[in-house]
Amino acid sequence: MEFGPQVPDLDVLIVGAGLSGLTSGIKILSKEHALNLRIIEESSVPGGQIAMQGVRFVNNEQKELITFMDQLKVPLEQRQLYPDVSLKRCWDIDRGLIGALAKFELYRYIEMLEMRVNKFSSTKFRSFKRVQNMERHICSNLFFSISRQFMYNIVELIGGRAASNINYDEFMCICNSCGGLKTLIDIFFVVPPYLLDLPCERVMDVLLKRLAYTEIHYNVRATRVQHFKNYVSVRDSMGTEHVAQAVILAIPWNKVLQLEFDPPLPKQFVTKNRQKVKSSRQITQFMVFYNKSYWYYQGFSGHFMNSLPLVIGFELRPTIYCGYMLHTPDELSKVRDTVLELLAEKFGKEMLTPKHYEQKTYDLNEPMDRPLIKPWHRVIWSSSSAVIYNRNLMGGAVESGIRAAINALFVVRPQVVGWRDLLDVQEKNILTGDESGYTAALLGRLNIYNVTFYSIFIVGIIYFLNLGYSRTN
Repeated sequence: MEFGPQVPDLDVLIVGAGLSGLTSGIKILSKEHALNLRIIEESSVPGGQIAMQGVRFVNNEQKELITFMDQLKVPLEQRQLYPDVSLKRCWDIDRGLIGALAKFELYRYIEMLEMRVNKFSSTKFRSFKRVQNMERHICSNLFFSISRQFMYNIVELIGGRAASNINYDEFMCICNSCGGLKTLIDIFFVVPPYLLDLPCERVMDVLLKRLAYTEIHYNVRATRVQHFKNYVSVRDSMGTEHVAQAVILAIPWNKVLQLEFDPPLPKQFVTKNRQKVKSSRQITQFMVFYNKSYWYYQGFSGHFMNSLPLVIGFELRPTIYCGYMLHTPDELSKVRDTVLELLAEKFGKEMLTPKHYEQKTYDLNEPMDRPLIKPWHRVIWSSSSAVIYNRNLMGGAVESGIRAAINALFVVRPQVVGWRDLLDVQEKNILTGDESGYTAALLGRLNIYNVTFYSIFIVGIIYFLNLGYSRTN
């Protein structure tokens, strides 16, 4: 790496105006407000996955996010639910006797995975040929198709790939980095009352007010990163060159790999996965406004799940309904009709004619690489997947944003970084529970498959012993 001939006109350039990038900008300016900062964003609006109105759910373990929101004076609120406990959820897995058996084997299977998650490390993605993929693992442990589909959806949401393209070890490493499988199921599916609401619109208003005097360029995509000893040059899709002392890449890792680097990325930053598979699925978040809470009059709480296609819905506020749908790019034009038809089938035909409907689509994030914590000289990584814990969660985005800001300040203003800042960037293990004992692990392996097999085997032995004993007499 050689010295460049130019003089940097920026102190820090942030690529990406999502929650991670905006957090980095606020943290940097809070330590040194005189720095020359610029943000470039590929889309037309900032915020990334919190750009749309609505809420995101946060558990109490995402402490850095909760602390950061307190500093911004945006307190997280406890979820407001109907006091009527007789209201029921509308999940397709709850229906009939088969649903009860499917839920039982799902519970056993999830408990088994949860007991094993502590044995895996979020920094090591082991990929042995002998390890079966998650599709085979699910099929060998679950009997009913509806419980299998439930797990397929979980694996795809968490890993960004179909279950056939993620092996068991990789999936367990991802679960370890996200706080455990049960935590992810609570946030993406169950949405229990203990979760906190993160109001997206209010958060974005506060973030943008804090960055009111910062340059933010929209509809601009970074294409080339040229790294010198004394600065970094980033060229965007409009042909503009941004020269800064430090660059924070606050974008998903799969988008980082699409950039052209000069010199090329060192080997330690290019992880070698077992296979490179581009996800063919997208996730669309929707928000629907109605005149009345039609689901309430049908005796439902509004909590809805359809497994195929995966549609999750819940009441955000009275008369406001939110959720998401997992689909292929070809199905994007049909998302609105599919969602409204599924809701109308359970909550009444009035759901087909909302006052207002809006949606936003994203590509599924693939946290299939080891989290990158250490910067590459003046190039610093930051996104919800660039953390060891709380990956792919709102808390992970805030944690990586704060860490990236401290690393950038080390480059441009090392004198303003204190020991408290160093404590903020230390990774914390959120899975500190005791490992399960041998007996609990053995009982956790019980499922409908092996219980049925061993029961038939034992009954068969008893039958033939009785048959032989009766013949001897």
